[in-house]
Amino acid sequence: MESEVFTPLLEQFMLTPLVCWVKTVGQPSMTDATKLSEYVELVDGIYLNEIMLEINPKATVQRTNKKVNNDPTLRIQNLSILIRQIKAYYQEILQQLVMMPLPNVLVLGRNPLSEQGLEEMKKLLLLLLGCAVQCEKKEEYIERIQILDFHSKAAIASHIQEVTHNQENVVDLQWLESGEMPPEDLDSLSRNLAFHLKHLVDERDTQLETIVELTQERDCVQLSPLAPCPTQSPGDSPSMRRTESRQHLSVELADAKAKIRRLRQEL
Repeated sequence: MESEVFTPLLEQFMLTPLVCWVKTVGQPSMTDATKLSEYVELVDGIYLNEIMLEINPKATVQRTNKKVNNDPTLRIQNLSILIRQIKAYYQEILQQLVMMPLPNVLVLGRNPLSEQGLEEMKKLLLLLLGCAVQCEKKEEYIERIQILDFHSKAAIASHIQEVTHNQENVVDLQWLESGEMPPEDLDSLSRNLAFHLKHLVDERDTQLETIVELTQERDCVQLSPLAPCPTQSPGDSPSMRRTESRQHLSVELADAKAKIRRLRQEL
């Protein structure tokens, strides 16, 4: 994404209530920094891992990389550690199952300065907020929320509802132990579980198709690198389709540039 397009999005994101909240927690290393450097501090995962350790100090945590230096691999490692800790905290401590898609660490690690990267960071901060307001020190975190402005407090309250009372995002598993649930809650839970089950089945089938395609392509290359696969024409393989797509886009781009040049000449 072009910087002139992304920069306003980043600046707007860094003013959102979730970011304002997380900046009241822990000890950020950067003060009076630019929005970009503040965002990089979040996406590198060091600061957020420290917050998660503050939320759950009893956790056994894998050591994080303290100097990321814009290395996608190190960033992905840090974020993977964080997301594992968050998921475990919901499931083992809070007895809740996270149903919403977890933040995509590959996007955050490799392409954090993108609109999708901002969306993934929002999900990460949302899940972290859910941990904070339900932990043993929740009163402290709630007090910090109270120092925010009215708009931010209202937005944070809405976000808390998303990860505490919305069964499409998080499902309470405590009813499994008690074995008791009001009929109206059971009906709602059944509907949500059926919805998520359908989504998982669709996702499983899609990934299975992808695995089959990639396996066929790999086997063809291994058996006969120079010959087309007998069960698949060269033009049908995923790699060939991607190559043709890139070539097609290149032709369209060249054509568009030529049209622009002609229009400029006419002007």
